[in-house]
Amino acid sequence: MERLKNARHTLTLRPLFKKHNGASEPRGLPFSHPQSFEELAGFLRYSGTTFIYKHSTRCSVSLMAMRQLQLVDAMEGEQWIYIDVIEQRSMSMAIAESLDVRHESPQLIMLKDGNVNAHGSHHQLTPDTVENWRK
Repeated sequence: MERLKNARHTLTLRPLFKKHNGASEPRGLPFSHPQSFEELAGFLRYSGTTFIYKHSTRCSVSLMAMRQLQLVDAMEGEQWIYIDVIEQRSMSMAIAESLDVRHESPQLIMLKDGNVNAHGSHHQLTPDTVENWRK
Protein backbone atom coordinates (compact mmCIF):
# COMPACT_ATOMS: atom_id res chain seq x y z
CA MET A 1 0.00 0.00 0.00
CA GLU A 2 2.82 2.43 0.91
CA ARG A 3 4.51 1.68 -2.43
CA LEU A 4 1.30 2.56 -4.30
CA LYS A 5 0.94 5.79 -2.31
CA ASN A 6 4.53 6.81 -3.17
CA ALA A 7 4.04 5.95 -6.86
CA ARG A 8 0.85 8.04 -6.97
CA HIS A 9 2.67 10.94 -5.31
CA THR A 10 5.52 10.75 -7.80
CA LEU A 11 3.05 10.87 -10.69
CA THR A 12 1.40 13.92 -9.14
CA LEU A 13 4.71 15.78 -8.93
CA ARG A 14 6.08 14.77 -12.33
CA PRO A 15 4.40 17.60 -14.33
CA LEU A 16 6.22 20.21 -12.21
CA PHE A 17 9.64 18.99 -13.20
CA LYS A 18 11.54 18.86 -16.44
CA LYS A 19 14.53 16.75 -17.31
CA HIS A 20 17.81 18.53 -17.87
CA ASN A 21 20.82 16.32 -18.52
CA GLY A 22 19.06 13.45 -16.76
CA ALA A 23 18.25 15.44 -13.58
CA SER A 24 14.85 16.80 -12.59
CA GLU A 25 14.39 20.46 -11.86
CA PRO A 26 11.34 22.69 -11.36
CA ARG A 27 9.82 24.27 -14.48
CA GLY A 28 9.26 27.99 -14.92
CA LEU A 29 11.38 29.92 -12.44
CA PRO A 30 15.14 29.58 -12.87
CA PHE A 31 15.71 27.62 -9.66
CA SER A 32 19.20 26.76 -8.52
CA HIS A 33 19.45 23.64 -6.40
CA PRO A 34 22.48 23.85 -4.10
CA GLN A 35 24.11 20.51 -3.32
CA SER A 36 26.47 21.63 -0.56
CA PHE A 37 26.59 24.04 2.34
CA GLU A 38 29.41 25.89 0.58
CA GLU A 39 27.27 26.39 -2.51
CA LEU A 40 24.33 27.53 -0.35
CA ALA A 41 26.58 30.02 1.49
CA GLY A 42 27.48 31.58 -1.84
CA PHE A 43 23.81 32.09 -2.67
CA LEU A 44 23.14 33.60 0.77
CA ARG A 45 25.95 36.17 0.27
CA TYR A 46 24.46 37.42 -3.01
CA SER A 47 24.15 41.22 -3.18
CA GLY A 48 20.73 41.42 -4.72
CA THR A 49 17.40 39.66 -4.31
CA THR A 50 17.26 35.98 -3.46
CA PHE A 51 14.16 33.83 -3.05
CA ILE A 52 14.56 30.55 -1.18
CA TYR A 53 11.74 28.09 -1.75
CA LYS A 54 11.58 25.16 0.68
CA HIS A 55 9.48 22.33 -0.76
CA SER A 56 8.31 18.97 0.58
CA THR A 57 7.84 16.32 -2.08
CA ARG A 58 5.46 14.52 0.31
CA CYS A 59 3.03 17.40 0.87
CA SER A 60 0.04 18.36 -1.26
CA VAL A 61 0.19 21.96 0.05
CA SER A 62 3.77 22.17 -1.26
CA LEU A 63 2.52 20.92 -4.61
CA MET A 64 -0.09 23.67 -4.74
CA ALA A 65 2.45 26.29 -3.65
CA MET A 66 4.86 25.18 -6.39
CA ARG A 67 2.08 25.47 -8.96
CA GLN A 68 1.41 29.02 -7.78
CA LEU A 69 5.08 29.95 -7.93
CA GLN A 70 5.31 28.66 -11.49
CA LEU A 71 3.01 31.58 -12.41
CA VAL A 72 5.67 34.07 -11.24
CA ASP A 73 8.06 35.61 -13.74
CA ALA A 74 11.58 36.01 -12.43
CA MET A 75 12.94 39.51 -12.65
CA GLU A 76 16.43 40.34 -13.86
CA GLY A 77 19.00 40.08 -11.09
CA GLU A 78 16.91 37.76 -8.89
CA GLN A 79 18.14 34.34 -7.91
CA TRP A 80 15.73 31.56 -6.98
CA ILE A 81 16.88 28.69 -4.76
CA TYR A 82 15.04 25.37 -4.43
CA ILE A 83 15.50 23.27 -1.27
CA ASP A 84 13.94 19.80 -1.00
CA VAL A 85 13.18 19.60 2.74
CA ILE A 86 13.06 15.80 2.66
CA GLU A 87 16.34 15.15 0.83
CA GLN A 88 18.10 18.24 2.17
CA ARG A 89 16.78 18.31 5.72
CA SER A 90 20.05 19.47 7.31
CA MET A 91 20.42 22.27 4.75
CA SER A 92 16.81 23.34 5.30
CA MET A 93 17.31 23.47 9.06
CA ALA A 94 20.60 25.36 8.66
CA ILE A 95 18.76 28.00 6.60
CA ALA A 96 16.16 28.38 9.37
CA GLU A 97 18.86 28.75 12.00
CA SER A 98 21.20 31.07 10.11
CA LEU A 99 18.39 33.37 8.91
CA ASP A 100 16.45 33.15 12.20
CA VAL A 101 13.27 32.18 10.34
CA ARG A 102 11.21 29.32 11.80
CA HIS A 103 11.28 26.29 9.48
CA GLU A 104 8.05 25.62 7.62
CA SER A 105 7.20 23.81 4.44
CA PRO A 106 6.29 24.96 1.93
CA GLN A 107 8.06 28.21 2.65
CA LEU A 108 9.36 31.15 0.66
CA ILE A 109 12.00 33.47 2.08
CA MET A 110 13.04 36.68 0.34
CA LEU A 111 16.51 38.07 1.01
CA LYS A 112 17.84 41.44 -0.08
CA ASP A 113 21.59 41.72 0.08
CA GLY A 114 21.72 38.67 2.36
CA ASN A 115 19.15 39.93 4.88
CA VAL A 116 15.64 38.56 5.38
CA ASN A 117 13.19 40.99 3.80
CA ALA A 118 10.05 38.81 3.95
CA HIS A 119 8.93 35.24 4.46
CA GLY A 120 5.71 33.27 4.23
CA SER A 121 4.43 29.75 4.07
CA HIS A 122 1.65 27.49 2.93
CA HIS A 123 -1.24 29.34 1.24
CA GLN A 124 0.61 32.69 1.37
CA LEU A 125 2.83 31.53 -1.50
CA THR A 126 1.16 33.18 -4.47
CA PRO A 127 2.22 35.44 -7.33
CA ASP A 128 0.53 38.37 -5.54
CA THR A 129 2.65 37.77 -2.44
CA VAL A 130 5.85 37.79 -4.50
CA GLU A 131 4.78 40.99 -6.29
CA ASN A 132 4.00 42.70 -2.97
CA TRP A 133 7.35 41.68 -1.51
CA ARG A 134 9.18 43.10 -4.51
CA LYS A 135 7.72 46.60 -3.93
